[in-house]
Amino acid sequence: MKRKLNENDVPEEVAPSSEAKEAGTTSTPTFEGLGLDARLLQAIADEKYAAPTPVQFKAIPLALEGRDILG
Repeated sequence: MKRKLNENDVPEEVAPSSEAKEAGTTSTPTFEGLGLDARLLQAIADEKYAAPTPVQFKAIPLALEGRDILG
């Protein structure tokens, strides 16, 4: 189970979100589904990448929100 620090920097257990549960039931993730710019999608296609890695699939949306990432 995941843990998250509360306002007192004490770890607390966090239940998996419904979004995370749904992610496990979807088909193979694609770069197109991540909301990337068309130029980036073209560059990815030119390099012959078919699908994002699990880390890319989770990190790219966070990066697009401007959040910090450590993977």
